[in-house]
Amino acid sequence: MGIFFPYNDKRKVRLLELSTDTEHFFYDATADYQDFKKLCEVVNKQIVAVYNEAGLKAPDIKQVDVIKQTGITNDIDSKDTSVEIAEILLDIASFAGTIKYFAPAATKLLVRSGLMAEETAAKVLASFTVPFLGKEVELTAGGVAGNLLGGILGGIAVGSIELGIDAIEGAIAKNKLRDGLHTLYPVRTSMRLSLDKSKGLLDSMRSVKTTLDAITGAGLPLTDAVIQKLINKDVQPAVEADKNITNASVTVELNNFDLSRTSWTAEDIH
Repeated sequence: MGIFFPYNDKRKVRLLELSTDTEHFFYDATADYQDFKKLCEVVNKQIVAVYNEAGLKAPDIKQVDVIKQTGITNDIDSKDTSVEIAEILLDIASFAGTIKYFAPAATKLLVRSGLMAEETAAKVLASFTVPFLGKEVELTAGGVAGNLLGGILGGIAVGSIELGIDAIEGAIAKNKLRDGLHTLYPVRTSMRLSLDKSKGLLDSMRSVKTTLDAITGAGLPLTDAVIQKLINKDVQPAVEADKNITNASVTVELNNFDLSRTSWTAEDIH
């Protein structure tokens, strides 16, 4: 990278670290989102069965669009962004609000299914960082961060993504690498925030399924209030724990991770 800019090599390594972390978070988030959707289908049927068994009117099943929940855009309408959820769950305080944290995973699925261009998806994700981190992130077409994020969304391994700086030296390479660091650092944080928050929601749904498994067909005298209380008992702890997952807590989590692998972090957020 040039003798006069010795930190350019460190900048490149750090950029690849941030993008690899983001790639891994996307992988986990997408898997969790798909599991959540499948689990919702099972739980919805169980809820209907329990209500029918008790001789009660079953709650409606609602369509929730996870990207529209973020307020980023209303222009996307796809099965990849919609989840069917029983109204009894949506009535629990903060449950519906947490669903928006599946938005990055839904965005990646849109790219994978050919319904959204990588560049558009990268801009959606850049916008996603603003309400949760309070930081504006700009992804320019052809920029280092844009190339990396677009490749990750398209399913390309970070090590195979063309950075577009190999033939560039000195101050120009420094500026490009710095821009990439300043963009990917908050994107990585927002992805980890999304992953941590949505995992709690997935775990709560697993608990709801366990409870419904136990009471389905058991012949228990159930009322609407009793069923609601049982489901609320499984979901509320996750909703409360979700409140403690913040930008600050995730930043500490990631800082400790960077420290454990002795990452060069001097220019992450300047």
